[in-house]
Amino acid sequence: MHISKSQLFQYFKGECPDELSIRINEWLGESEENRRMFREASDEYEWLVLNADLDSLKGIEPVEVTRRKANVHTAVKIIANVAAIAVFFVLATLAVQYRVEKELGSHPVTVSVPDGQRLDFTLADGTTVQLNSGATLSYPVLFSDKSRTVRLSGEAYFNVTHNEDCPFIVNTFAYNIEVLGTKFSVDADEESGSFSAVLAEGSIRLADASDPSRSIVMQPDQKAYMADGRIVLENRPAELEAQWTKGIIDISGLQFSQLMRKLEKAFGVKIVIQRETMPEIRFTGGRLRVSDGIEYALEVLQNGSDFTWEKDFRTGTIYIR
Repeated sequence: MHISKSQLFQYFKGECPDELSIRINEWLGESEENRRMFREASDEYEWLVLNADLDSLKGIEPVEVTRRKANVHTAVKIIANVAAIAVFFVLATLAVQYRVEKELGSHPVTVSVPDGQRLDFTLADGTTVQLNSGATLSYPVLFSDKSRTVRLSGEAYFNVTHNEDCPFIVNTFAYNIEVLGTKFSVDADEESGSFSAVLAEGSIRLADASDPSRSIVMQPDQKAYMADGRIVLENRPAELEAQWTKGIIDISGLQFSQLMRKLEKAFGVKIVIQRETMPEIRFTGGRLRVSDGIEYALEVLQNGSDFTWEKDFRTGTIYIR
């Protein structure tokens, strides 16, 4: 992938579209050379901005020194001036670099995935992220040297690059997840008040967002989910919870309203439930493929639940009765 200096300047000016921001982020994760080029472009851009405001450098005229009548005192003054300017440039460079890194770390990029789609990309530290339909992730272009913190709403699968000195933290509305290097999935839906996390490799610590002292440490193939305001831990094969990354919907243990919401996101449709009571689902488990379409999914579900449905082909809305 190639990113030009003009595209980086466009990013620094805040005029970068979301697609280019994602491309730049993936490009940063490809190699240390790309991150070095990014820092150099940042310095150059900041110098252009900085020099446009430096009145102190205006009016400095070139100094002519004759070969025959070189004045020692003048020479010393010239050397002192050059040294002072050199020191100024070094200090200014360090200040600019610090300001750039702080600026990039304090202004996160936010990526939202439309319903019916999924998105895979790589963060600056090499961590890969898969976002499910309807998910939103906020993250800094460059992480600080103390922590790598992102904020998630919706469902995502993380493969975190190991860095013992800089923990990776996923903040959600309910629980915050701290890891060093591992693979895990998270589903945090604030609208429905549901939260779950499943660990595939390594270990993670879940801390209550409102009371960090309430925390648990998870082991591989464990699932933590929120029930009645508390966290419940159970054994659960991680591969079953990550099937959505392959376009498969797991309907195990879902209530009817939860399942309809999951179908809305997966297929990118609006589902209106026109019933006073929710039908029971007689399936104890099952999987649906997104590639088979919403109509097929509803027909399969009718075999294990008492409901009818109708689609308004003008608006695409599905009504459940």
